[in-house]
Amino acid sequence: MRPIRRFPISSTSIVRIVAFVAGVLMLVAAARFVAELPSVMPGNAAGILVLVTLGTIFVLAAIWLGV
Repeated sequence: MRPIRRFPISSTSIVRIVAFVAGVLMLVAAARFVAELPSVMPGNAAGILVLVTLGTIFVLAAIWLGV
């Protein structure tokens, strides 16, 4: 039986690196947004919350894939 060939993008390490980088970039974007706008409007606060939530999920997913 022949082994199944995998594309490089489906490799666990590549997916882990992409998830980690995307999560960190989202967290950095949220931090920069908060630093530049001290008086946050409700709509902007929701955007920050989404960035922090998705960034945290991506970082934790990258850690979980590595375990």
